[in-house]
Amino acid sequence: MEPMLENIDDFNGTESKEKRKTVREVIVLCLGIGLVLVVAANVFNTVPDYIGKVPVDKANFNFPQPQ
Repeated sequence: MEPMLENIDDFNGTESKEKRKTVREVIVLCLGIGLVLVVAANVFNTVPDYIGKVPVDKANFNFPQPQ
């Protein structure tokens, strides 16, 4: 038999303070890890993200030559 919602200790805000603290710590930890990753990605990003128009020099390409 499955438990009813009223029998679960986390239903309707009746969870313990320890569970609330644990959930809060997990959320803060995940946000902190995300912040560290964002900062690291911005600091150590050596590849430019800009893909714009670059002048093409056809002399540097190996196009097939007509015979």
